[in-house]
Amino acid sequence: MKTEANNTVSNSNITIFRYKIEELEKRLLQEHEVIKSEIAIPLGKDLGAMQPSKPEMTCEKDVYTGVISGPYSKMMMTAKKELQAEIETHHIVSDKIEADKKLAEHSKELEKKETEYRLKKRELDKSNNSLIKKAQRYKLTRFVLVFLILVDTLISGTALQGMGYPLITSYVIGLAIGIGIFLLAENLPEIIQKGSTAMGKILIAITAFIFLFGVFYILGIFRSTTFNSSTDFGTGIKPIYFACLNMFFSIIATLVVYFKGLSKEEKKILDEYRLTKELVDKLEAEIKVLKEAIVSIRQEQASSELARKQILIYGNNIEELIQSLYEESQKTFYSTNCIHRSDGKVPKFFEYDIPRLPSYKTSIKL
Repeated sequence: MKTEANNTVSNSNITIFRYKIEELEKRLLQEHEVIKSEIAIPLGKDLGAMQPSKPEMTCEKDVYTGVISGPYSKMMMTAKKELQAEIETHHIVSDKIEADKKLAEHSKELEKKETEYRLKKRELDKSNNSLIKKAQRYKLTRFVLVFLILVDTLISGTALQGMGYPLITSYVIGLAIGIGIFLLAENLPEIIQKGSTAMGKILIAITAFIFLFGVFYILGIFRSTTFNSSTDFGTGIKPIYFACLNMFFSIIATLVVYFKGLSKEEKKILDEYRLTKELVDKLEAEIKVLKEAIVSIRQEQASSELARKQILIYGNNIEELIQSLYEESQKTFYSTNCIHRSDGKVPKFFEYDIPRLPSYKTSIKL
């Protein structure tokens, strides 16, 4: 059974656990009382009443009290078997070896991660992070492009609905057209930059806009047909009106991306910075986990070692208890014998220190 004692220090509760087997101690005390009352006292009386009294006054070697020391030696062995304290020394050693092994592995991994973290952190510090603000500003500018998409979606959706398409289908197709304009505007500057010369870039731009105009003109034919069939608009709406409107949105979106967006090289630089930043954050998190694991292993190892040492200490305390009980019975024998001796003498060995019982103590370093 384990007993607890709570002490409060600097407003912090500290719980101290003391290992104790109350049943074992109770049994030892009961056996002691039996030995003292049924062996030590009767033996002292019987030897003292003999003629001449025993032990002899000149006796320097105790050959009479083996019946007293024997049961206490048996008590020692019983306590040893029940506590098995010597096993705890092996557990302490094995636990320490295992903990040291884990600590060595974690420490090695921690050193590796910290080295990698320092290198990546240095690389991150040298990276160009000025593009982050530009990218953030461009995110706000994108609302303009989203607005253009919504406007085009409404125009296209209304025209498609007039052609007989269901409401949802009309606006889904219109949204697809708007998203297409957005994606084209996002990538058109990079497509134009693929030209190796200034003339090549101009030709790519002209070709792209002619292609777009052709696509928008075809869409404009369907739109104008719808509007011209309606009495509200008459028959004067031409496909080129819609084509020019879509071209206007496309040119505006392209110019916004060109002046406010990131170039291909800037995107590459920003991607490298973000990847490095993600790796640095990941390494930092892994380092934190490893440090926590090392602290946890040390705490568990210290707690386990303390618990096992408490068992060893308790085993030593039980041995000292049995020794003190044995000495009490031995002294009871001495005093009883002296009281009942007819010669009134004190045997020589009564003056000597009472010998210690065989010990099973395990030496530990605290």
